[in-house]
Amino acid sequence: MTMHSTAPETATAITIRRLWSSERDLFRSHFDRLDPASRAMRFGAAVHDSFLDIYARSAFAGGNMVFGAFVDGELLGVGEVKLLANSLPIRAEAAFSVVPEWQDKGVGDALFARIIAALQNRGVSSVLLWCRSSNHRMRHLADKHNAELNFTGSEETHGEVRLPWPMPSSIIEEVYGEAICYTNTLWRSNWLKRNVA
Repeated sequence: MTMHSTAPETATAITIRRLWSSERDLFRSHFDRLDPASRAMRFGAAVHDSFLDIYARSAFAGGNMVFGAFVDGELLGVGEVKLLANSLPIRAEAAFSVVPEWQDKGVGDALFARIIAALQNRGVSSVLLWCRSSNHRMRHLADKHNAELNFTGSEETHGEVRLPWPMPSSIIEEVYGEAICYTNTLWRSNWLKRNVA
């Protein structure tokens, strides 16, 4: 999926595609670009590099999905999905992180829209979100996607977005988005330019 956002100076296309386990190092390097405050908001507390190394190794396991937001081939944001075991109807948890200079520019919104389509197509009934009560960006994102927000205490907010059954539009969004991203990757690598000419 590709959307347009206002970058610091110009309108820029944000491309969303799924990340695969072979891109674990790319995924892990994303967290190095987060400032301490952004890391703490993502994980609920300050975390060390050793924790992130272990976390990155497990992020793609057990049917989990990871999506990346790119501008000109550069990874600027990540959306993660974890399917909840023994949950009927099927539910999932989602988490997001965006590099500081691209926060509040539509990256999280684009990631969430792509994740909703992917989960909807897999028959997931709802997606859960957890964040600090002080995480206004995440609360705004959840509210924008019609999440039911509950305050579980002074420190945490819990949100749930209920998903409809798969529809042709959600299937087209996922399939088309991945195909466009793959084509763009080949074009940037000059493979298509060499083989189409």
